[in-house]
Amino acid sequence: MITWAWKVAMQNHAKEKGDGILERVRPFFLHLERINSFVWNGKLITGVAVYMKGSVKKESLRKQIHLSHHCSASFITFIPFPDGDWLKKDGGLYFACMKTMKGRTLNYSLKEDRLLATEKVAHFHQESIGLVSKDIFPVSLTRKWTNRLIRFKNEVGSTLISANEKQLIQYYISVGEEVISGMTAIEELERNALRDKCIVHGDPAHHNFIFRTDELLLIDGDLANYAPHEYDFLQLMNRMLPHCNWSLDEWSRSHIPSVRHCLENPLLCRLLAYPADFYREWLMNPSGRNALLVKMAQQNDLRSRFINSILK
Repeated sequence: MITWAWKVAMQNHAKEKGDGILERVRPFFLHLERINSFVWNGKLITGVAVYMKGSVKKESLRKQIHLSHHCSASFITFIPFPDGDWLKKDGGLYFACMKTMKGRTLNYSLKEDRLLATEKVAHFHQESIGLVSKDIFPVSLTRKWTNRLIRFKNEVGSTLISANEKQLIQYYISVGEEVISGMTAIEELERNALRDKCIVHGDPAHHNFIFRTDELLLIDGDLANYAPHEYDFLQLMNRMLPHCNWSLDEWSRSHIPSVRHCLENPLLCRLLAYPADFYREWLMNPSGRNALLVKMAQQNDLRSRFINSILK
């Protein structure tokens, strides 16, 4: 119950912090510090340390709160604001509070961390399967990858590059186009995943895991969708392969059915050729494009052999 004294204390605290920024949520915090455009580090007036996460879409936060409630062993804990509300709107964004967990992110150059990530994603899949939420939607990987390739080609067309760089880029455009041309068969997998309410995290990057000695949790479920579980593992492999000399040996004896399916089903395995990382980094970090091209050139021999082996 919210008392009159508590309201007065909040109002006084708001006046002390009255800088016009997030004036509706600041009264709930003893301390609030911006980390980036959508994340703040703070301590609620109840004394609980949290990260406050912002989003343009309230549905994005609602589904993560839902996952927090039903997947507590594998997804970061969300807690309500001190007045009991789970969401607040301020400054054009919606906000929710994640309980702070001390730990480190994973490092995919370490084999043990790659194993931890793979096992945790499988655990999340088991814990979330069958969960119904009006804020979780199905995904079309064909549409997603087609749109990303179109954006990539448009951005490349407006960038000054050398002849060698142009040849390298054109090769990876042709690979993307070839992969997409054979993706119609996976639509049945997507329909089955929606029927069975299979949920994927959607972005199992190393920085979306928080690890400490006795616990590993996923964070940032903005891209969680109904989709085949294989999609998370394909993305994991795409991110990890540069650290494995572009070899799939590490996953060849996996006990996880969805991982084995990725490797044993040619229609799925060929999706590993799609250069999702190249397109993503090019689009997300324009200032780092020169360094990205250097990296792609350095790994091209190994990577192109890998691509040829699964597209043959």
